[in-house]
Amino acid sequence: MLRAMGRVFEHRMASVTSSASSNGSSNFCSTTGSGIKEINEEFEEFFGQKLGTSGTEDKSLPSGEAEAGAQWRQYVPGVAEAEERRADHVSESNLTHVDRRGECSMVDVGGKPETERVARARARVALEPHAFDLVASDKMKKGSVLSVAQLAGIQAAKKTSDLIPLCHNLFLSHVGVTCALRPETSTVEINSVARTTGRTGVEMEALTACTVAALTVYDMCKAASKATRIEDVVLLSKSGGKSGDFHGAV
Repeated sequence: MLRAMGRVFEHRMASVTSSASSNGSSNFCSTTGSGIKEINEEFEEFFGQKLGTSGTEDKSLPSGEAEAGAQWRQYVPGVAEAEERRADHVSESNLTHVDRRGECSMVDVGGKPETERVARARARVALEPHAFDLVASDKMKKGSVLSVAQLAGIQAAKKTSDLIPLCHNLFLSHVGVTCALRPETSTVEINSVARTTGRTGVEMEALTACTVAALTVYDMCKAASKATRIEDVVLLSKSGGKSGDFHGAV
């Protein structure tokens, strides 16, 4: 009888851990804890005590779902091993902002040498022909579209660490944004460059600059056209740092 019941609970727990694994490592404890609370109550109903306790000791599972999931690792075969395999998979993925447990993590760059870092990025804003003509003739009601977009991009680059949670706050030695009209495609092409001397790169600053500049073009033009599209936000190049240089599609 006890063996049969043990197999039933083992099967139930396997289902719970399988479901938790499919939800990702960051939710594993919470998902597992939610499922095993019900199993633990059934176990206590049949055997008169909670799983992991003797008849004389009160070692019931914690009330919190995350804590419950953590304590179940020591009672259910394979749970700890499964978590370790997930941790190894995450660590092999080379995602620097994800630790071995799959949690977000800000990279410690304190031990890295300071080098000159430069990054360039581009974005394009596709306009309807009549909206493009208004931009080209500087007749948009809100004012000079290209000038405002340029200033917005520069300002945004300086605020990148406020917008992107795990970015470092950098001392930028230069930020440049240019906005050019492309009549053949009715687009505004935005190019940005960011430069610093430091321990981490400025790719995000360059990308943020051209992205916010593109959003500003959209904002300035939305009254004249709802069909404006932001396209092709790309990193063109970066230099400096351990990973070396990168040159993308022009």
